[in-house]
Amino acid sequence: MSELSGKIKGVIVRYKVLVGGLLTVAILLLAMLVYAGMWPPVYVVESASMQHSDTESALGTIDTGDLVLVRSSDDVSVRTYVDCFLEGDRSFGDFGDVIIYERYGREEYTPVIHRAMLRLEFNESSGSFDLPSLARLPSAKWGNGGLEEGRWWNLTGSVEIYDVGYRSALLHVDLSSLLKYAHDGLITMGDHNVVRSDGQWLGVYDQSAATICLEPVMDGWVIGVAKAEIPWIGLINLWVNGNMPANTPENSKAGLVAVIVLVIAVPLALDLTGMFLERRGIDPWAWLRGRLRRK
Repeated sequence: MSELSGKIKGVIVRYKVLVGGLLTVAILLLAMLVYAGMWPPVYVVESASMQHSDTESALGTIDTGDLVLVRSSDDVSVRTYVDCFLEGDRSFGDFGDVIIYERYGREEYTPVIHRAMLRLEFNESSGSFDLPSLARLPSAKWGNGGLEEGRWWNLTGSVEIYDVGYRSALLHVDLSSLLKYAHDGLITMGDHNVVRSDGQWLGVYDQSAATICLEPVMDGWVIGVAKAEIPWIGLINLWVNGNMPANTPENSKAGLVAVIVLVIAVPLALDLTGMFLERRGIDPWAWLRGRLRRK
């Protein structure tokens, strides 16, 4: 055995708990990569646009600083809020899939992590939009700008979805502003992107905001579908890069500190304690080995 390999073995033996923890993390990252079918398998949430609170983060929703595990769009089909409403199928606190997409399909833009709300199908023959998924919704859940009830085809004005999200907001989609793009696509919105107007919460969907994406999101722009959150860990990335928002929830910061303590400080403390005891002739693992032998 070379001197170098001997030193490496010595470090592994001395810090076996810490090395074991790091090895476990590496295995988990590899498993996530295999599951996601894409690189990177996780994305950092850089804003509060998906939060369900102005001040606090919560497990089960996507908050500032969370890591989101993504499944490639090649392996899954996107289900919208409208698709999932009747089935009661929720993802991250509401109906429909949360998707990661490239604005206008351009890689140089930061990807957006928002919820797919409804799908528009452009009708070339009439120069209008069809929304066949609306046919399955109760009539009390949606409107079409005052046309005959239940009409989901040849729409050129607007469509409304009522009682959306944790704020029970009105989602009013101006179809007339989208006709010029003349293609199918998804209407997307962040759960937290709502404004109060005349006593009513209104949903601010991405296609109404020039700073996000004015066109319906085409299938080819979708990178993947969010499948799981890893809370707080992404705050490290935001802090290192100087991108941590001023309104980052305080309980997210506290959660990150707790994770760091559990993942790094505790194993390191166990290793150092073990070394201290062994130098004094005390075998800290003797009791455990004895129990295992009896079994």
